[in-house]
Amino acid sequence: MDNKKPKQKFSIRRAFDNKRFTAIFSVVLAVALWLVVITVIDPNQSRTIPVKVSYDYDATAYKTQGLDLINPPSRTINVQVSGDNSVIGGLTSSDLLVYPDYSTVTGSGDYTLKIEIEKSDSNKKYEITTGNEQYVEVTFDKVVTQKFPIQVSAVGVEPADGYYMDVPLCSPSEVTLSGPASEMSLIDTVSARVQLTEVRTESVIASVKLTYIDGNGKEVETKNVLSDYDQVEVTIPIYKIKELPVSIVYTGAPAGYDTAQLNAALSQSTIRVAGPAEQIDALSEYTCYVDLTKFKLGESVHCTVSLADGLRNIDSVQDITISFNTVGFITKTVTVTQIDIVNAAAGTTVSVPTERISSVTLIGKESELSALSQDSVIAQVDASPSNISVVRGQQNMPVKIIIPSSESIFATGAYTLLCDITTAAQEEAAQAPAPAA
Repeated sequence: MDNKKPKQKFSIRRAFDNKRFTAIFSVVLAVALWLVVITVIDPNQSRTIPVKVSYDYDATAYKTQGLDLINPPSRTINVQVSGDNSVIGGLTSSDLLVYPDYSTVTGSGDYTLKIEIEKSDSNKKYEITTGNEQYVEVTFDKVVTQKFPIQVSAVGVEPADGYYMDVPLCSPSEVTLSGPASEMSLIDTVSARVQLTEVRTESVIASVKLTYIDGNGKEVETKNVLSDYDQVEVTIPIYKIKELPVSIVYTGAPAGYDTAQLNAALSQSTIRVAGPAEQIDALSEYTCYVDLTKFKLGESVHCTVSLADGLRNIDSVQDITISFNTVGFITKTVTVTQIDIVNAAAGTTVSVPTERISSVTLIGKESELSALSQDSVIAQVDASPSNISVVRGQQNMPVKIIIPSSESIFATGAYTLLCDITTAAQEEAAQAPAPAA
């Protein structure tokens, strides 16, 4: 016996009795009807496209007047368009131009400008149907660029005893500002202000925000001024002070010469300097040098004060004068005929073709110098290997004038002698046998 049920025929009535089928069929039918309406019965549709206002479009209208827009507001316009759905359905914000009408701009100031809306491509077939006119409020001004030195002010800085605050430093030292002329004209100076507390023994480095000050010393609030630096690094140098005695060191004096008999007097016996503590603590005196080869009776010697990097001359003493009480001293000119060669290396021959040195100037006490014989004066040539630069030939050699019998007379001036020099290496080369032919 066959138990299979007979196949049921498809029935539209039975299908519509199925709620799921009915729902799907309704959606499909609605879409189909909508497509028929927009493509056959009524193809013209409308839609709204949000578009940002472009301030760059047609900007030459105000830029040719030397003007700039000052911080224009961000604005979006909802543009309504209508036309064939196949056209407007693909439109985006880039298909529309929304910009202010600059035709009424004639100079600096605030303006309420009408917003213009146009097609980017005039060949596209659709209409712009945005109804009410819209406006945007903007400000125009001439943009000015100017450099300002940064003025540093330090408030509340208290150096410890024995310390002082040097001139504050700023990096960078100047700033470039750019903004509308109406705001820039208010700025007189640019300031970096540092507020400190506590007693200080070391320099301070701080990051400081810049402020703009007007001609009355009041802070200027600006909305549209731009700066290439918003903050700067300020250094407040705190230096240790030390008072150094001034000493004299004599150069060019003969061995054993007692410089105390020159009775030197300093215009400044001490000098105050300042600097980092570790650098200052290493100092014990400030030295002035006196070259006796340049000494002249009745004339003072000037010592220019020069300090190492990092040190400050806080009293601004630029020059120290050294005067000499040389009453009873005289000058005498002699011709030196006794010439000695010393310290020549073995095998090195140094000879002097010249038999004398004329016009040698001596300074000393009159009682001793008047009685001095020319034979008591010796011209000494130091022929140490380090002083000789030729193997064979002539060389100018420095000469030291000495007076062995006196401790109160010295020579001034610089003297040289042309010497004939032959070294051991040159002698061996000259005596070597010639190679066989």
